[in-house]
Amino acid sequence: MLAGRGYEVVAVSGKGSSHEYLHALGAKTVLARQEIEFGTRPLESVRFAGAIDNVGGDMLAWLTRITDFQGNIASIGQTGGAKLETTVMPFILRGVSILGINSSATLRPMRLEVWKRIATDLKPRHLDRIVTRTISFDDLPGAFGAYLEGSVTGRTVVKISDGTRR
Repeated sequence: MLAGRGYEVVAVSGKGSSHEYLHALGAKTVLARQEIEFGTRPLESVRFAGAIDNVGGDMLAWLTRITDFQGNIASIGQTGGAKLETTVMPFILRGVSILGINSSATLRPMRLEVWKRIATDLKPRHLDRIVTRTISFDDLPGAFGAYLEGSVTGRTVVKISDGTRR
């Protein structure tokens, strides 16, 4: 979605096998998570104008230190941890903002507006590549192992019902 709007997208992945996939979706650069030098200083050299972070923990702390003046970081996950170890330096000296995103608590009118935009001007160009499989609700418990192993790339649509009543 960001590449479609003209942004230069840098993706981070722990799976070497997903780099080609992320480039095909629009990432100009893909960083291997294992090779990132998080640094230790309160501020590091600027690398990004803003970020969307679904990891949290050390990744989010690193992003605060490398985000440019007045940059925003949308924090949407905590797979890397819920604790944030940082200083106030990025917030005071660079004006960096962390925007907490909790989509499940978003009020319906705003949610409808976002969905409308995702269906129009923000529509992902490669939706067929993003959604890589569909499974039934009944098959969901058997699918969790692959996610825990980190072997799933893309998104899975869970079909809640086949339309028949039981």
